[in-house]
Amino acid sequence: MSASSTTLNPFLSHKATQSRWLPLVLFAGLVSLWAYNYVVMKQTLQATTPITHLILRTTLGSLTLFGVLLARGRAIRPQRLLQATQVGLSTTCLYSLSITLALVAGAAGRTSVLVFTMPFWVALLSRCLLAEPFGRRTGQALLAGFVGLMLIVAPWQLHGGLLPMLLAVLAGFFWALGSVLSKRATRCGQLDSLNFSAWQALIGLLPLLALWPWADFAHIHWSTGFVLGLLYAGVLSSAVGWLAWLWLLKCLPASTLSFNALVIPLLAVAMAAVQLGEWPLERELAGMLLVGMGIVLIARR
Repeated sequence: MSASSTTLNPFLSHKATQSRWLPLVLFAGLVSLWAYNYVVMKQTLQATTPITHLILRTTLGSLTLFGVLLARGRAIRPQRLLQATQVGLSTTCLYSLSITLALVAGAAGRTSVLVFTMPFWVALLSRCLLAEPFGRRTGQALLAGFVGLMLIVAPWQLHGGLLPMLLAVLAGFFWALGSVLSKRATRCGQLDSLNFSAWQALIGLLPLLALWPWADFAHIHWSTGFVLGLLYAGVLSSAVGWLAWLWLLKCLPASTLSFNALVIPLLAVAMAAVQLGEWPLERELAGMLLVGMGIVLIARR
């Protein structure tokens, strides 16, 4: 018996180590995946119109989620249709539209920082929609974030660059709204996250199809890089990334995952600087640091 235990213990110890490190490795991969998505979208938007890119990307994400749903033998009938509609319109539709238009004229690194003002909007919306407390630390975070935004946007010296930044902040708001509505949906009883995600993606796609007349599929500059970039943004970042996020919520503390909002824009700024040559100004760096401080305060409240 003791010999058998001696034989099995190293194996069990190795499996335990794997189960402990796997969520952390997956989290690091997901952060990198989402950060680099800003660079990928900025590059692939050069090959087609924004509306064309948006429709293709969201269609790929929706098809992937339904494919996983069917492959796993889950029920395809929609759950919480009204709530899925609310989340789909705010996240898949309005968030995706805003961030796509923001990246057309805005720098990828700056856009990522402004989009990730999302935790500040979550704090405000949670107070209104979820009746969550609004403490002193939350107020400090919002103040730091506001000052940081002013340094990045620099309203005193705008030269036609306001719209992309406003669209990026608006994208952060719609993402936050979708997150708060999703959280409210989970409070109403058991919810199949995969089913809910697939249907909100499809419902959010439908209004975007109304923009079809402004799409230009005939003049896409097809290339291997464009196809790979589209698959990256639509399948990996949107669908697979979302499923990985749901799995991580079951394995890691919420406080650990909340730092995702801090790491992603910092990585995106670095990646955009190296690959796209979008080096931030000193004023913008100071603003980004203040936004980061605010996000840390939000995460630790």
